[in-house]
Amino acid sequence: MTTTIRRTVALAGALAITLAAAGCAKDEAPAASSGSTAAPTSTSASSTTTEASTPKASDILGKVKANALAAKSAAFEGEIEQGGEKLKIAFKGTADGKTSDVHLEQADMGKIHLIAVDGQVYLQGDEKFWKGQGAPESVQKAGDKFVKAPSSAGSLADQVSLKSFMNQAFGSVGNSDLDGKVRSEAVGGVDCWVLTDKSGKDNGALYVAKDSMQLMRFSMTKESPGQLTFSQWNEDLAITAPPVDQIITL
Repeated sequence: MTTTIRRTVALAGALAITLAAAGCAKDEAPAASSGSTAAPTSTSASSTTTEASTPKASDILGKVKANALAAKSAAFEGEIEQGGEKLKIAFKGTADGKTSDVHLEQADMGKIHLIAVDGQVYLQGDEKFWKGQGAPESVQKAGDKFVKAPSSAGSLADQVSLKSFMNQAFGSVGNSDLDGKVRSEAVGGVDCWVLTDKSGKDNGALYVAKDSMQLMRFSMTKESPGQLTFSQWNEDLAITAPPVDQIITL
């Protein structure tokens, strides 16, 4: 079970957000990204902002990074594509990873839903996922039931934590690659600063809410389309354990 969690959530979740972030750092890594849970999805036409009040790109990056790393909780959702394979991911959780709710779906992998709460990890997968993990027949046929993971799985909380994802994301974004032109664009009615590298949005973009300097979206490259959209910064995410009658123990 520990291996299962590490292969799916830790790998796929970290991969999704790291690839998304890399869109603003094409010289450091390839980029990819996707959309977010209960988060804005529409985007208006962008324009380059030249007003004296516009912050410098490096200042915006510094503030949004600081806010993301200091956040106690958040959610993100979207779809990324790399090598022709699409990964859907929806994450909400706390900075320390002790409380999280993660959905992952990929054609070859199947579907998985992970809930971490109160020091316990619960996994729900479709038949394709469990079969691919070599799970017992009883688990493969568990349907909508959650499997209660061994207590040792609790130590993996840091791998599905918001802070670990943000550290990986912003570790791929550097000031040296930023375009000095800061653009403005609305994401779901929220006015945002838009940061790109010197080649423009075809190599990814970072959307930052003007009023709060919170991360709103990472968009991917033209070659690896997709986006991750963020929401619910520092909110109570109302994550709870599955109902007792929906849990099975190995």
